[in-house]
Amino acid sequence: MKYIEAANQINALLRDEPDDLVAGGAMYLACEAWKQLAGSDIAWDRFGLELLDVRARHYSDHQDVTVDAEGPVRDDAETRLAVTDMVEQLARYHQRCAVDGRLGLAGRLSHDAAAQQLRRAAAALG
Repeated sequence: MKYIEAANQINALLRDEPDDLVAGGAMYLACEAWKQLAGSDIAWDRFGLELLDVRARHYSDHQDVTVDAEGPVRDDAETRLAVTDMVEQLARYHQRCAVDGRLGLAGRLSHDAAAQQLRRAAAALG
């Protein structure tokens, strides 16, 4: 599967049926884009800083989640749009977690911080 197709499918799942596994898939694809495209533009460095911090705090238990897709081919408008849309949906997922009354205060605050960081990551590519 092509990267953009995979990102769009994960984006749709995050919108319709979000869960930890789908969120882990989104994080995997976002990290793959960063790994492949970092160095082509400083925006990817800013993106990566925010992304890697969220991954360390929220996805350490999901390091084995992968998505069977090719890496992004080039840094172009279509790729950035797919990555940005997916990361914005991932931010919404964390925002929903931040207001989940089943989580303790520390967990809710951590998800809120993750949502803010993911929005900054998406904005860096915009």
